[in-house]
Amino acid sequence: MPRLFILRHAKSPPAISGQKDFDRPLSERGRAAAPVIGRYMADKGYLPDLVLCSPSARTRETFDGVRPFLPERVAVDYVRELYEASLGAMLKVIVTHAEAAERLLVVGHNPSVHRLATTLPEDGDPAELARLAAKFPTASLAVIEFSRTWSEIEPGDGRLIAFVTPADLGGPAGD
Repeated sequence: MPRLFILRHAKSPPAISGQKDFDRPLSERGRAAAPVIGRYMADKGYLPDLVLCSPSARTRETFDGVRPFLPERVAVDYVRELYEASLGAMLKVIVTHAEAAERLLVVGHNPSVHRLATTLPEDGDPAELARLAAKFPTASLAVIEFSRTWSEIEPGDGRLIAFVTPADLGGPAGD
């Protein structure tokens, strides 16, 4: 049964003058939040076979904070199409890259990850689905399970297993 972990990058400051959005690093709060989510993933057994990560500075740094809690040899692909991706582009990246993986972690950006996380599950705890629909703060993680293969999934096919923010776990609040 395929399982998708959707992680929004952790908190980053606004771009400084002349800095490209792509190159924005994490803030102190962001660097503190990523390991909180990584530990949660390890404690819950939410361990991916494959990681698809946007190549931006803040998504790479977020993944670097989570990585120590994941299997040592987890495969990682940095996928340019995940930066500023539409929902369709994100689904295409998943289908194209994930067929051999049973558990996939996608590290990306809002609004893309929020759209993906709210479009795929139709089932799950109603309160958690509503909380997810309202906001997807920085360094938040959604866990969605499917009964179909990656190439067959469509909007509404998933079941929301978990939605957690660093603040839920005693870590720094996102935005």
